[in-house]
Amino acid sequence: MTREDDRMTSTNYQPPVAQLLTYGKPKTYDPSQWFNYVEAYGFTEAHIPDLIQMATDADLNLQDEVQGYAPIHACRALGQLQAEAAIQPLLSLLDSDDDWFMEELPEVFGVMGPICIPALTDYLSCEHSCWNHASAAEGLTNIAQFHTDHRQECVQILTEALARYAQQSPELNGSLVAKLLDLNATEAVDVIEKAYKEGPMDEMVCGSWATVQIDLGLATKADFTAEELQPKMSKGMETLQKLAEQFRELIPLDDGPELSDTLKAAAQALKSKPSDTEELAAAKPKSSQPKYGFASLKPKKKKKEETLRLVLYDVTHLSWENGHILPQSLKK
Repeated sequence: MTREDDRMTSTNYQPPVAQLLTYGKPKTYDPSQWFNYVEAYGFTEAHIPDLIQMATDADLNLQDEVQGYAPIHACRALGQLQAEAAIQPLLSLLDSDDDWFMEELPEVFGVMGPICIPALTDYLSCEHSCWNHASAAEGLTNIAQFHTDHRQECVQILTEALARYAQQSPELNGSLVAKLLDLNATEAVDVIEKAYKEGPMDEMVCGSWATVQIDLGLATKADFTAEELQPKMSKGMETLQKLAEQFRELIPLDDGPELSDTLKAAAQALKSKPSDTEELAAAKPKSSQPKYGFASLKPKKKKKEETLRLVLYDVTHLSWENGHILPQSLKK
């Protein structure tokens, strides 16, 4: 984008909506600590159409690291306004497979509240990727947590979604179980047990059936063997484990910062074993939609070698924490 293009994009919006173009990166992801856009900028129902336009503006999403965050601020403002007219346009953003929207919109739906329940329920019952379905399920979970008088309704919807386990991916089934656990949904235990027994179920997402019973307060750790407590590894994770073993053989981890030659050798060696990497890539669903948005922007001032070093370090230092496989860089 040229500076002239930036100016043209900016002039499509008028104050106070245009002020979101200069806000920059959000300071927090916790909805309880979001900036109060409605109070600060005086947003009203009259501004909803322009905010929807900004939230769904794919061209704006390709702007620099300041204006590129404006769609997220617009989404949050629409959530604070409880703008029912924005629900369907925001749901369409999930299908862009933009990681930022997939993580942010469930929080927006939670803030927006129960008016989102019918649309999220319909979204769960229609054909979308498992990760988009998981985001919709998280939106329902947030609504249940922020608006506790609607918890039972949301638990019922999530339980009915899990009951379709035979037609769904193991990743989605695991995500649905995880959301039910977040809501301590003991009333869903029969459906959860059936989904585990008949599958498919990705236990790397939600833990083993034994740990589910413990999390719901229906059993204790002493009731199970170590093997029962251990989640079964999915095919994709088995492939990742094989890749990690290859990396461990190829890379001396005590080389310190001088890894350039080793990284090149590792990359070359992996090229000679395409089956594992292709199998792992096939495990993640691919979108037919073009990638856009600031989530796809390449980090500035970061050398490729440093990025690759971190990736290799993560793969060779996977650890089990709180029911999830985590790379070292994500551990707290």
